[in-house]
Amino acid sequence: MAARLRRLRSYRWLRIPPSAAVFSTAPSLGCPLHAALARRGAPAAASLALYSRIRAAAPPTPFTFSLLLAALASSSSSSTYDGEARLAACLAHAQAYKCGALAHPVVTNSLLKLYCSLGLLVHARRVFDSGAALDVVSWNTMVSGYGKGGELGAAREVFAKMQERDLVSWSAMVDACVRAGEFGEALRVFDRMVGEKFRLDAVVLVSVLKACAHLGAVERGRWVHRYLETGGLAWNPGNVMLGTALVDMYCKCGCMEEAWQVFDGVQGGDVVLWNAMIGGLAMNGYGERALELFQRMIQKGFRPNGVTFIVVLCACTHTGRVDEGKEIFKSMQKHGIKPQREHYGCLSDLLGRAGRVEEAEALLLDMPMEPHASQWGALMSSCRMHNDISVGERVGKRLIELEPDDGGRYAVLFNLYAINGRWEDARAIRQMMEDRGAKKETGLSFIEWNGLAHEFMSGDTRHPQTGKIYALLEDMERRLQGIGYVKDTSQVIIDMDDEEDKGNTLSYHSERLALAFGILNIPQGMPIRIVKNLRVCRDCHVHAKLVSKLYQREIIVRDRHRFHMFRDGLCSCNDYW
Repeated sequence: MAARLRRLRSYRWLRIPPSAAVFSTAPSLGCPLHAALARRGAPAAASLALYSRIRAAAPPTPFTFSLLLAALASSSSSSTYDGEARLAACLAHAQAYKCGALAHPVVTNSLLKLYCSLGLLVHARRVFDSGAALDVVSWNTMVSGYGKGGELGAAREVFAKMQERDLVSWSAMVDACVRAGEFGEALRVFDRMVGEKFRLDAVVLVSVLKACAHLGAVERGRWVHRYLETGGLAWNPGNVMLGTALVDMYCKCGCMEEAWQVFDGVQGGDVVLWNAMIGGLAMNGYGERALELFQRMIQKGFRPNGVTFIVVLCACTHTGRVDEGKEIFKSMQKHGIKPQREHYGCLSDLLGRAGRVEEAEALLLDMPMEPHASQWGALMSSCRMHNDISVGERVGKRLIELEPDDGGRYAVLFNLYAINGRWEDARAIRQMMEDRGAKKETGLSFIEWNGLAHEFMSGDTRHPQTGKIYALLEDMERRLQGIGYVKDTSQVIIDMDDEEDKGNTLSYHSERLALAFGILNIPQGMPIRIVKNLRVCRDCHVHAKLVSKLYQREIIVRDRHRFHMFRDGLCSCNDYW
């Protein structure tokens, strides 16, 4: 690494006074050195060396600089030497500036793209604001760069200031919203784009399908599918990227028949498509079919990758197939894949959900890399599920050490102590949580109707139909109590001792508000689809089963871990989640 940087610094002799008349706007003669520079993927030092030879032979042109910057961007995308790539970018920038090349948008755009690809958004913004020649591509590059860098606010700011927008502008803004997790905003931006009469392309539709998948907005996703099938785009079954996005969207909305139809219709396909279908089956409770599809994938000659084994192990987890999961984990080496942190986490989750929490803990402690909080969190959920205070106490304390600002970590351990009557320990955990100012993640539920995703949180009163929703929940409660329903208040993590207050809190969980909204608005015979950002609680699970029977409704809830399809008083998860 040090030798690489020294070699790059040796190119500082490329200093040219800003006033030097060495920059040519004449067309390139297409010399072999230019052709060599155009071949991407070479190390940064090699690209700079080629540039110096070109400059020695003739004055550099805009073509020279655009090739140099594009070559550096290409090498940086596969390089592990961040210092080398950044130094090379700065050297190239200095050359472009001193030669006056930034008076040409093609050079400015190549430099902006290079800085954005390196994550140097501050550098890119300085170029953008420096008075260099800009065009719509420059603005698009900044919106896209901010979006990929997770800076949605900055992307919004640049987008709002654009005097001229094209298809790429809108697509970049939709993608920025999706990457930031603002899925509702992504669909609103898309609606504005459609209103501007832009012809849609595959890139923006993939982003829209991702937003629909996360929100459970299946009707919007079906609209995209219809748009493709009716010739709104040059759609063909060979478009694996769009086909995979459709499969993923339908699976995450619980529409497995439609997912199968798209999957079977995609010609060729790749491992990503198979992963999406296998993972969708697992998440929707079809673990056995997921494992069968995995075997079919192997037979057809597709080589599984790391993601394949994650979704296959999840299929084993959702069906409690411990022995089969262990064998699949061992088989990874046969396919040339070294188990990573996520694979150990999946196997630990499989063991934990099956009640083998001590074995799961030992696996995490013995794995060759340090487990992340997500792996310990999955084990903690198993400890709570099986009420294992011994392992749960150790895991809970470890989680608080790893994520001291996450109130949910304190809440789960508090609850485990409280259930087991260890009130002194429970109060100590609550005090620690308050002292550190830790906050729990807000539980949210989404339900789509008439093209809109309606959002609810626990105890929400923001919705225009709040009065009707609460009235229906009260009536629902009375009718359920008439058939023997009693609230399970043992899982309520709040500082209350009164059972009635705890019951009231349960009555207005976000998924119950969304369910009441669905019963009020969605016609009989249509499924009620709800997406929840957290794990559905035990009492809400029982409540949904009874409501499905009492009101003769099909209720589909996707929580953080899986799908629950409630029909006639039963759930597809068989109470194993």
